[in-house]
Amino acid sequence: MELQFSQYQYSCDKRVLYRNGELIVLKRNQTLLLEYFLLNPSDIHSKDDIMNAVWRNKVVSEQVVFQTISQLRAIFGEATIKTYSKKGYKWQYAVSNPIDNSLNHPSVEYAKNKKSPYYLYTAISCSFIFLILLLASQWQTPAAQTPLYIATNAQGTDGQSKLLLTNTSVFADNARFSIKTISLSDINQQHFLSPQQAWKNAQLPLNNWLLWGDMYPSEKGVFLHYGLSNDTRHWQGYAFGETTEKARLALDEQLKQLHDLSFFSSHKPLSLAELETMHSHAPNNAQITLLLAKHLVYAKQPDVAMVHLDRLLTDRGYGKKAYRAQAQWLIGMIYKMRKQHQQSTHRLTLLRKELEHTSLWPLQYDYFNTSAWLHYEQGNIEQMFNVLEEAISLAQHQQAPLAQFELHMLYSILAKKVNNTAQQYAQLNKAQALLIAHNLSDSNKAIVYFHFALFTQDNALALPYLKRILTIPKTANNYWVLDNALEMLVSYYIEVRDFKSAHALFNDTVKQPAQLQLEAQVLLAQDLIDDARLLFQEAFNTARLTHNRLVSLNSALALYQLTHSIPELKSEYLAFLQTNASPLWLKQHGVTSAIALEH
Repeated sequence: MELQFSQYQYSCDKRVLYRNGELIVLKRNQTLLLEYFLLNPSDIHSKDDIMNAVWRNKVVSEQVVFQTISQLRAIFGEATIKTYSKKGYKWQYAVSNPIDNSLNHPSVEYAKNKKSPYYLYTAISCSFIFLILLLASQWQTPAAQTPLYIATNAQGTDGQSKLLLTNTSVFADNARFSIKTISLSDINQQHFLSPQQAWKNAQLPLNNWLLWGDMYPSEKGVFLHYGLSNDTRHWQGYAFGETTEKARLALDEQLKQLHDLSFFSSHKPLSLAELETMHSHAPNNAQITLLLAKHLVYAKQPDVAMVHLDRLLTDRGYGKKAYRAQAQWLIGMIYKMRKQHQQSTHRLTLLRKELEHTSLWPLQYDYFNTSAWLHYEQGNIEQMFNVLEEAISLAQHQQAPLAQFELHMLYSILAKKVNNTAQQYAQLNKAQALLIAHNLSDSNKAIVYFHFALFTQDNALALPYLKRILTIPKTANNYWVLDNALEMLVSYYIEVRDFKSAHALFNDTVKQPAQLQLEAQVLLAQDLIDDARLLFQEAFNTARLTHNRLVSLNSALALYQLTHSIPELKSEYLAFLQTNASPLWLKQHGVTSAIALEH
């Protein structure tokens, strides 16, 4: 018997699962539990019923049930299996018996029958296919072009972007793309911060790409900083040429290489595995090497990333200045994360040398931002303020209002950290003025509202700001604000025991590890221990897959505290904490004594 749900087909006879004809490999317990749900989709199943049906006479803990359910949710989506408090679990997808496919395929006996015309039909079909292939080898149909829309600025005030967009004929001979232009209200610098939002604002059809860019003149030519985005992935890089036209031609060559590496044909977010494959095919592509290094840092492999970054630094061509500068910055960030401040400062000095006699403002901004934080961490408060003043002055000269806004906000944040109240409010007011004067994107308002929420003395007064933050589009610069706002709202609702409002915050179909952990905390506050444990387990697994160290540690700690009845499992969580947490973290969370007792 075959059962079908959503895009999946499950064979009860063979105990195999397919998604749109592609085999999905499941473990034994996952298969048995899935089959149990599919055969009884309308019932609510208790933990005992599930244990009896799937594990039968084996002695297993309830945690095994929770883990297997969590694994199925990870495969099919969290909404696949609904939890009914103190009752059990219920399958959510509609299950049906598809039409028997056996009528569409000749049986084995029929295929073996020599009197059947089967062999004749096969011979004719093969001859026909051979003829088609022969004709195809002599007459090739042109491959479909990738639709590419070049963004222009509707306000007409973004002088740098005009340099890129005055001439699109440079792409005329590129058969891989069909080129059009589209007018957008936000400036290009905003697109670099929120590329997915830029694509949404353009209201392009699926499979269509958005391209934008800025020109930065230097003593020997022109650097073109460009960005690409569709609904699921984005990319940015630098092209260089002795003239504006040659810079555009260099961009055209980079787009061709990305196309030939199948970058435009995928609809999945760019992954470490894909970057490694791209790097193996194009080892001299500086942007691929740089992105690969960034992903390796995120995957907690900084030493491997350093190898790639050092190779970038060996290319001394003038046109590779932008990539050498970014490599120095990323190495400096690695040293900063390791608290090796002297080495980090040295790399930032080398970064600034690379940027001499260029107007590469995005990279200069990275220098000032990191340098200010580095001075703060070292206690060099006067130098920190000097760096910020220089950065704001240069941003004004570059006519970069978005960068000015961000620098004023950074100034305000660091001023608050060193208890300089006068500068804290003065810089916040300047940032607000820029926000209004230049009609900057709503995504930049998140950090302003967050400041107002922090300044209020009464948590209830902070609620309107925090709620407003959650409605703002997420960008590369404000995601931490949205995450903190969500955490503050959840903490407040737990404090006042408004669990309905707390749960209403988690209405996304796909939840990130931090959201799963927060929702688990709400369930824990409601004394729904089993449900909370299940979500903590899901947060723990997802956080490890996405290299989210903090969430994996906090979730492991919660699971350790909630598994008193299963000593073996408790020891496993304790071992994870001991292996992955710092001694200071373990001491702060009261785990050090437990580890001592374990040994």
